[in-house]
Amino acid sequence: MLTLGIETSCDETSCAVLSGPDTIKSNIVSSSLFHHQPFGGVVPEIASRHCLEQMDVVYKEALKKARVRAHELDLIAVTRGPGLIGSLLVGVCFAKTLSYQLKIPLIGVNHLEAHLAANFIGEREPERYIGLLISGGHTSISLHEKRRMKLLGETADDACGEAYDKVAKLLGLGYPGGPVIDHLAKEGDIRAFPFTRPRLDNPYDFSFSGIKTAVLYLVRKQKKISLAFQRDLAASFQHAVVSWVVDKTLQAAEAERVSDVAVGGGVSANSELRLKLSAEAETRGIRVRFPSLDLTGDNGAMIARRGLDLFKSGSREGLRLTGNPGLRLDAAC
Repeated sequence: MLTLGIETSCDETSCAVLSGPDTIKSNIVSSSLFHHQPFGGVVPEIASRHCLEQMDVVYKEALKKARVRAHELDLIAVTRGPGLIGSLLVGVCFAKTLSYQLKIPLIGVNHLEAHLAANFIGEREPERYIGLLISGGHTSISLHEKRRMKLLGETADDACGEAYDKVAKLLGLGYPGGPVIDHLAKEGDIRAFPFTRPRLDNPYDFSFSGIKTAVLYLVRKQKKISLAFQRDLAASFQHAVVSWVVDKTLQAAEAERVSDVAVGGGVSANSELRLKLSAEAETRGIRVRFPSLDLTGDNGAMIARRGLDLFKSGSREGLRLTGNPGLRLDAAC
C-alpha cells in the first residue's frame, strides 16, 4: 500500500511516499528557516507563502524520487493540526484536491501524534508505552495503550524548544537555538550556574518560564558576554532542562509500569537528551526509542505512518476536512 504523507504545519513543506508501514520510498522537505532567521523566529506570513510556493514542487519531487505515479497511490494523509492556520490550509486544500482527483481515501493527521509515530516506521509499535513529545511548540508526556492515548502532563507555559530559542536569543546566539546550545554545552561546566527545579502540582507537568527568567537575570549581570560565559550557561541550562525531562519521563514509565518510551519532536535530536535518557532508562530496564535524526523535524513520512494506522482502524475524512491550529494531543486517537 502506498501512502502519500503531506506536512505543512509550520515552516516546512514536506511530501513523502511510504510503502506499507515500513519503507520510506521518498521524504522530501523544503524549509523556509533561512527566511525566518533575521527575525529570530517564525513569521507566519512567510511560512504560509513558502508552503504555497513549494507544495506542488515538493509533491512532484516526492513522486519522482519514489518512482511512483500519482494513480498508483492508495491513500493520502495530511496534517490537520496543530500549527499555523495559513500553512495548514495549504496542505489540507492540496490533499483534498488530490483525493478528489485520484478518487482515493483521505486521512487527517494530528501532527503531534505523528512525531511519536515516526519511531515505528520499520518497527512494531508496543502495546503500551510512554510518549515524550518535545519540540519547539509542545512538551508533553502521554500513556499509549492498545492505540488509545491518555495525556499525563504537559507544559504550563513555554515548550522546551521555545525555551532553548529564547535562551539562545538572550545569549546572542541566533535562531534556532537548540543546535547551537547543544554544541556549546559540550564545552561548558554544568555546575557553573545551578537552576532551581520548578514545583508543580502534577508531577508530569513542565514549566520552563522560570529558568528562562533566571537566564535573563544572569545575562543582565554581565558587562560583556564572553564565549566562556556562553558555554557555561549553555551547559548549565541544558543539564537542568534535560534532567527535568528525563526524571519526569522515567517517573511516569515506572508509575504506569511501562517498559517502553517513545520520544518525538525536534528536541529529540538533542545529543544530551538522547544520551542521558537512554542511559538512565537502561539501568531501570526501560527501552527508549528515538526517531532517526532525519525524522526528528517536521516531515511527510511521519504523517504517512500515522495516517496509515488511522486508516487501518477505520478512520476516514471527507472534503469537509479543514485545518485546526489549536488541535491537542488528546483530541483524537
